[in-house]
Amino acid sequence: MKPIAALVILLALTAGAIAAQETSFIEGTILDRETKEPLPAFVLVAGGSGISADGRGRFKIALPLSAGPRIRLTVWLIGYRIKEIEAEAGTSVKVELDLEPLAVQEVTVTADAVVSDEKNPKTVSLTKMEVYTLPGAAADPLYASHILPGVNSPPDASSLLIRGGSPDEVGFYFDGIRIAHPFLSESLHESYFSVFDNQVVDRFSVATSGFHPKYGDSLSGVMDIAAKDVPAGSEGGLGLSVLGLNSYVAFPLKGVGGFVGSYDRGFSDILVRLNSRGGGREFQTEHAFGKFLVRLGAANQVRIYGMADRYRYSQSAGTAFDVSTENDLAALSWTCAPRKNFAFKALVARTTYDMSFDQPGTVRVESRDTGFQTRLDAVLDLGRHYLEAGAESASRTLRTSILDPVSADSAFRGSGLGFYVQDKFRLSGRTYIHLGGRASSFEASGRRWGIDPRLSAAFLLTKKDILRASAGLYHQFGDVSTLGQNPGLKPKASAHFALSYDRIAENFDIRISLYDKEYRGLFLAGADGRLWNAGKGFARGAEFFLKRKAPSYEAVLVYNFLSSKRKENDIAALAPSPYEIPHSATGIFTWNVKNGSLGIRYSIASGRPYTPLAGKEWDEAAQSYEFVWAAPMSARYPFYQRLDLNGSLRVQAFGRMLVLYVGITNLLNSQNILRYDYGAEDGSRQDQQSIFGRSFFAGLYVPFF
Repeated sequence: MKPIAALVILLALTAGAIAAQETSFIEGTILDRETKEPLPAFVLVAGGSGISADGRGRFKIALPLSAGPRIRLTVWLIGYRIKEIEAEAGTSVKVELDLEPLAVQEVTVTADAVVSDEKNPKTVSLTKMEVYTLPGAAADPLYASHILPGVNSPPDASSLLIRGGSPDEVGFYFDGIRIAHPFLSESLHESYFSVFDNQVVDRFSVATSGFHPKYGDSLSGVMDIAAKDVPAGSEGGLGLSVLGLNSYVAFPLKGVGGFVGSYDRGFSDILVRLNSRGGGREFQTEHAFGKFLVRLGAANQVRIYGMADRYRYSQSAGTAFDVSTENDLAALSWTCAPRKNFAFKALVARTTYDMSFDQPGTVRVESRDTGFQTRLDAVLDLGRHYLEAGAESASRTLRTSILDPVSADSAFRGSGLGFYVQDKFRLSGRTYIHLGGRASSFEASGRRWGIDPRLSAAFLLTKKDILRASAGLYHQFGDVSTLGQNPGLKPKASAHFALSYDRIAENFDIRISLYDKEYRGLFLAGADGRLWNAGKGFARGAEFFLKRKAPSYEAVLVYNFLSSKRKENDIAALAPSPYEIPHSATGIFTWNVKNGSLGIRYSIASGRPYTPLAGKEWDEAAQSYEFVWAAPMSARYPFYQRLDLNGSLRVQAFGRMLVLYVGITNLLNSQNILRYDYGAEDGSRQDQQSIFGRSFFAGLYVPFF
């Protein structure tokens, strides 16, 4: 049995054994009085224990043996007025909270797109069910984020390209833990699976500019993912599809806390045979996650995390190779709320990423990336001002071994520090301000510091119309191995400016955004092969997002325009960015039918730039061709298009609800080009097409409540 799985099972069994028996309960639902949306507020029994409501606002709290017939409850959530009620044991109550004069939840002051399953009338959002049913998204948060304004990635690439930035300019966080390797495999043409299981994801947001100063070392954007906490009652599910098995379970433990976990296994065998796909390529995936919550009194909560992901991809046809990865996470957090307007969270986490690549007779490489991080975050609600502050430290060690054709080892290490502070306040009746900053350093770059001031503002034109603006400076130090080989490098920098208009109605959302991003200090290769901070660039564009929701249908339309140039790496003059997709658009239409839904998605996008081969000359001395390249990034790959369909049906069988779902990816079988490879011997061009040819997918999911 795997160590993480064994630890999770042991914790669950131990907690179950020590759980005390209670005599009675009070349960209920907590809502926003104005919007009627659920709130994850905290419920405290007078002289007793406390509990947090789940993502649907539901709670069930055990009463002490000494409790009388009527119990006084205190309900509070930062940004809302504290409310005290009386209830009888064994009853169910509904609690509605009012916003404070300065409400954190009243308006999200940011100039970026947000995707979340927590409906907020002041933010453009997608619900979790929309993520599940999004055609072509495979219920993966990374794929679902591709339809957001500011994300320029074509659906065939899971890496996030945000407003002309490279994939490594995006920071990924999972419950506050920085994830350095968010994909099972990081090859450009294989990284189709993320390490995040949507079954245990509570919400996630994608920030494209104006993001919070608690996020550091990211030039272009941030994806922040929160895992589910313990629900009020037991729930779970079991799924079986042509890709494999997936399972999920969550349950409270009386008087102790609770447990959330999942386990998935995937194989390509059935999927390949079903779609008559040959080519000698196959993959296997395995994922396990466990989160154990322990409540220590009314104000303290401890969470223990474990996550393990395994991936193997092999190709026997053509140039045979085998790649395998192991991605592990272990973490411990402590949340404390000593006062009703003050709370803090301490976190310590360790991550490891092992990769092995073997191409027999050519090369064999193994590497391990080990990370260790600690952070402390605190919030203080002063009524008119909502203060946030924190500190973090992180270290990375990267070891690489080349085993074939010659043996060579390398190791690089670096450590960083970061501090941030932010104040959210209402400047006037309709104007809200977020003012903050961050200071970061990294030891591998000579303990150089990056200072990042950030300012965001929102003006409520009406209750439904919001004008937002943001400006900020961002630094990124770079990969630990790059800094180890080039110790004089300073952090790269980007300055963001964004302006957006939102119309957020009950069933109609619209967003129009303009932005400018200026890069300085990008890494540029010198004549000696060393990197220097002599690069620069820019990314400018506009975005449009529309979502219309009706009882029988839902429609989403997204369009992105982008102009971006960069002087970076071995490109010595400004040229189109290799991540520039000038035009991209996606339209989605979903019909809600009786006991099910049917969805269609169509995506189009301009081709990315590339440097074409202009010719070749025979070198008599070397007895080989010498390639002649055209101007950098002077050509573009062909236009991209893809049509996806999916459908789901809920049926009753054996006394349970079953969900049947099917999907067809790339219905038109478009031959989308990912890249061109040129033969090392004669320069002959090979078209590397996306693996997403026309494919049929089917599965069955059984939820348990």
